[in-house]
Amino acid sequence: MSLQILSALRINTRSGLVLKSRVGQRFLTTSQSIPTKDLNVLSEATNDYLRLIFDDRSVWKQHQLISLGKNTSKGKTLYKSKNIGGSAGLFENPNFVDAPGFDYAAQQAIQRAQIIVERIWHAPENGLEEMQRVVKNLDRLSDTLCNVIDMAEFIRNAHPNPVLMEAANKAYSDLCSYMNTLNTDTRIHQVLSQVLADKNIVKNFSRDEHAAAEVFLRDFEKSGIHLPKKQRTQFVDLSDKIIHLGREFIQRNPRAISHIKIPKSALTGMSHSTIQPLLRKDGYAYIQTDSAECQMVLKYCTSSEVRQQVYESINSANRESITILEQLMRTRAELAGLVGRSSFAELQLQDKMAKNPQNVEAFLQTLIQHQTPDAQKDIKTLQKIKQRYQRLDYPPQLNAWDRDYYMHMANATQRNIAQHTSFTPYFSVGSVMQGISRLFNHMYGVQFEPARLQPGESWHDDVRKLNVVCEREGSIGTIYCDLFSRPGKTTNAAHYTVRTSRRVDDDDQENDVRHAFPHQDISLTKIMPPVYQPSSTIPGRDGQFQMPVVALTCDFTNSRTQLGSPALLSMYEVETLFHEMGHAMHSMLGRTDFHNVAGTRCATDFVELPSILMEHFVWHPSVLPLFTKGIENPVSREAVNAHLKQRRNFSGIEVNSQILMAMLDQRYHSEASMDSRFSSVNIWHELQNTNGLFPSVPGTMWPVQFGHLFGYGAGYYSYLFDRTLARRIWERCFEKNPLDREKGLAFRDNLLKWGGARDPWECVADVLDGEDGARIAAGDKEAMQTVGDWGINV
Repeated sequence: MSLQILSALRINTRSGLVLKSRVGQRFLTTSQSIPTKDLNVLSEATNDYLRLIFDDRSVWKQHQLISLGKNTSKGKTLYKSKNIGGSAGLFENPNFVDAPGFDYAAQQAIQRAQIIVERIWHAPENGLEEMQRVVKNLDRLSDTLCNVIDMAEFIRNAHPNPVLMEAANKAYSDLCSYMNTLNTDTRIHQVLSQVLADKNIVKNFSRDEHAAAEVFLRDFEKSGIHLPKKQRTQFVDLSDKIIHLGREFIQRNPRAISHIKIPKSALTGMSHSTIQPLLRKDGYAYIQTDSAECQMVLKYCTSSEVRQQVYESINSANRESITILEQLMRTRAELAGLVGRSSFAELQLQDKMAKNPQNVEAFLQTLIQHQTPDAQKDIKTLQKIKQRYQRLDYPPQLNAWDRDYYMHMANATQRNIAQHTSFTPYFSVGSVMQGISRLFNHMYGVQFEPARLQPGESWHDDVRKLNVVCEREGSIGTIYCDLFSRPGKTTNAAHYTVRTSRRVDDDDQENDVRHAFPHQDISLTKIMPPVYQPSSTIPGRDGQFQMPVVALTCDFTNSRTQLGSPALLSMYEVETLFHEMGHAMHSMLGRTDFHNVAGTRCATDFVELPSILMEHFVWHPSVLPLFTKGIENPVSREAVNAHLKQRRNFSGIEVNSQILMAMLDQRYHSEASMDSRFSSVNIWHELQNTNGLFPSVPGTMWPVQFGHLFGYGAGYYSYLFDRTLARRIWERCFEKNPLDREKGLAFRDNLLKWGGARDPWECVADVLDGEDGARIAAGDKEAMQTVGDWGINV
């Protein structure tokens, strides 16, 4: 089974929270009956308390004291911690208490997964009812493994305790090793193929089940599991080689020049404090080409010759790095050919919104045409500054090493207000969280309620836990917020899915062993208990469901200057928090029956849409008061407009640069890489000269520094694509009134709630409706061109 299939998951918590403010007054529980006239009062009381939970440590401590000694985690486990009594375990998982517990959780998941695997293998001989359960059991298999591996993935990146980090890393590695053994077994794929070939079974699939089945099948075939044995072995070897080459590509120093020697007299425009540490006794500055000082030279040094020298040096490439890049591209092409695809891009794009490389090319070409006027406007601005600076009577040519220098000169005149406001901390974390909760309440009828952390449930004192409560469904999920930077914390701004939604009441796990070993008498006493699945109902839907759990991490500076004073966020940081909360709400509301298509488990060129859309809301005049209400010195509209203007400065150049990188990603992963004459250098220089804004510079080869070529692999266009979709939805649905409940519910019910269980083109078309929706509903080349023509005006 492919690793992609088995990379998903999440858990549940209780509702009915009783809140207490700093003076101890009691608020109503969300599970109680509340008169309609009191709902708004309760909502605001909850929001005020929410703000204090993040902003006032004394309130948070009081909040925690209420539940001291009350461990509410449930479920059975054979492992008992010897080190920490009464601990609920991380994320309320009773196994995640200490290192032996992590190991037990991994072995428990592997054993239960193998039982489910055996059950799937034996489905054909166990009859029609078991064949009808194959997709469900595949989803359970994925969920069982991801139950541990996703949690371990987060903990090994965020936990401050090195012992637990290593324990999580071991659990993660053990599960990956187990999944690699499944990758070489063809029987699961064969059984699934039999199921999908039976029309009498397929006709009874729900939409969620059908979507999950298709995802499983595509991922199986992407992993080469359907190939004959000899080719399958070759596929595994090529996959291993790709991983090795990718690591080499990312980790090695790719530059041919390691440092630059520049006389001090040539560094005019640079500050003394920057130059002084670089100087040696011979009067020269020695600058490492991978240092921030090189970027400062490009930005501040008045000498064009020095800037050119630095630009050429930092974009140099040694022969080994170019060779590794081209080997990576050729090996990926060879792997794609093994499964009958003409290119690696074709292999990767088959399950994306784009569908194929031709459609991506159509999107990028249309987008670059749409953005050309903005890009040319930026170039003319820089040309005028260079012309004035050099006292010329004609517009001069701009070179690549001129860009940062003249952009800096252009920005200098407005930096006093614009850059100051963009980076100055204005907003308390609690106020922003309060505002986001108010916004979601307006849009979706959903808000946050502070939840209490049980002993051992959290990994750091900064962590806050929120219950997500829907006015029509009650408690629908949990968000853990770990928002501040600290030593040893390796995560930046990110959304981690800890558990997805999934229907669990029809798991039939009590019959796992009987169907897995139909001709054997297996004693249940020798088998670890199933992984506990806490669940709840969803009004209007049959069954019991896991509730989703996510963790949001950011690296904000904890700027508290004194006890009781809140940490403040800059405008950029507020936008970051809105973005990550867009992902979180997708996870909360995308509650499907099948884990493998729940929440953010959807096409990678669709998954950023909800989060990018949220960024558009932040500074709208109707939204800003939601998180500035009550602030003593609220940010002025002038400061907000200055920030927005600063963000738009030279956005045409920025977008062109991103389009160029997306085009490069497509070219490198196209059929061209299978040609014996393939040259990554020639392709890069040709792209710069045909679609870039600055002439290519001989001897340079920036793509050896483009690590996303390995990570994204023909998918770098996705963020640009989602930016265009988000902008269109914002303009058509929310720009006039971002608090419109009707539009918010349309976005929730037509897009968010489906996770990955519905064609995303249909989702977006239904949200946009009208002519826009009709033009893109088919999801074909014309739809991609239409989206490209909508553009990314910042």
